[in-house]
Amino acid sequence: MTSKRGSQVGRFIWLGMLVALVIFGLATAPELLEGLHLGPGADEVAFSFATLAYFLLLPAALLALVILSTYVVRVDLLHAMESRWASRIRTESGATKSSNAEKLRRRGRWALPLLALAGTLALTAAVVALAFTGYDGGPYAEDDVARTLRGLGLALLFWASVLFAVLLLFGLGRASLRGAAANRRESRHRKGNYTRKERSQLETQRYSHDRLAAALRFRDELLDERVPQTIDVWDFGAADGEVFFQDAPATYARYYGRDVAYSTSSGFFFGHPAFVVAGLAVTAMGNASARSRAQMEAAEQWREWQTARVLVSNQRLVCFAGGRWLSFWYSGVVASYPSMRERTLTLQFGDAEPLMLVGDHVPLAIVMATYSMHGRRGLLGHPDLVAAAAALSAPVRDVREP
Repeated sequence: MTSKRGSQVGRFIWLGMLVALVIFGLATAPELLEGLHLGPGADEVAFSFATLAYFLLLPAALLALVILSTYVVRVDLLHAMESRWASRIRTESGATKSSNAEKLRRRGRWALPLLALAGTLALTAAVVALAFTGYDGGPYAEDDVARTLRGLGLALLFWASVLFAVLLLFGLGRASLRGAAANRRESRHRKGNYTRKERSQLETQRYSHDRLAAALRFRDELLDERVPQTIDVWDFGAADGEVFFQDAPATYARYYGRDVAYSTSSGFFFGHPAFVVAGLAVTAMGNASARSRAQMEAAEQWREWQTARVLVSNQRLVCFAGGRWLSFWYSGVVASYPSMRERTLTLQFGDAEPLMLVGDHVPLAIVMATYSMHGRRGLLGHPDLVAAAAALSAPVRDVREP
């Protein structure tokens, strides 16, 4: 696998090769073409092929140089400057310095590409100017090859300038619009004004955060050997000694494969051999497609995706899915894969298909399933619970539109 450093070095190597190719094409190649056309060893066939390659490769190399140089500046050099600013911020303190660094970072997104494109344009102009005066006869030579190459150089310089101008205008316009939108958004947020979409995102984020906090409080109550608050469930019968702690919806799925039947077709073809071959090929392709679809459908995968009602008790998880009540006893769990961050819980059983639950209310089920499998030691030391408790103190960030 290529490392980030390796990919950066590779981009700079390609950039150097393109620069060398463009300089060769504008400074040295015209003399070689002139030698093939008028020199002692003139070869019209070689001159024709060399001229064709020249007209095809040089514009392509110049275009690739422009695109790659812009990408390198925006990705590599800008990233390096941002890293330097970030390290400087870590060694310094004060909101003013952080704000200044953020302003410099935003300006760098358009200032560095601007300088790079201007420098590349100046270099191209200089190389073209050298190419005009670098061969015998000078820029006013009457030789057909000289006039052709001079015209090609002017055309390349013109289209390079147009491309640079388009890229600059597009980049500056995009940066200006995004900067203005970001400033307006920050101004609105400072005043407490949010759009309907932003308010909905904030409410969703805060609700998910509150459900996580409630699950961790539930964990603390279990660690303190206190009975958490229970709820009454009137439409489902509880087992002996069973109490319920949560009744909430969650996304439900099961993992299994199944048997799938499919049919194949066959045909009898007669007539011209080409017609028979075509008919047999179409039939074989149709049968292969049906077999492939059946194999995909029969493969083990997560199925039955739906929103289910989930009851969390001290003995089991109960899901109302597909119009029936399904019980998943903690005593039958052989493996558990919780993720507080993703709000997911995956359980494997010895005699049933694996179960996956996803949603904001899943953290409490994670705590109860972990406690049933590992007891107090699991509540205290499970990496996922420890990481969630450590992250709970982090403030809820405002939502920013992309």
